[in-house]
Amino acid sequence: MLKKRVGELPQEPQGRIQTLSLKQLEALGEALLDFTAIENLLNWLEVNQTV
Repeated sequence: MLKKRVGELPQEPQGRIQTLSLKQLEALGEALLDFTAIENLLNWLEVNQTV
């Protein structure tokens, strides 16, 4: 769904998404409905990803 919404994903964000918990993935799934560009995804990851 992300690819359809924001286009092809670079390797780095793909790797970050793969480390998300199930709860974070569910939140991302909901948030992506508002995304219009890859910058939205990158900003979301910065705020919501815990390392």
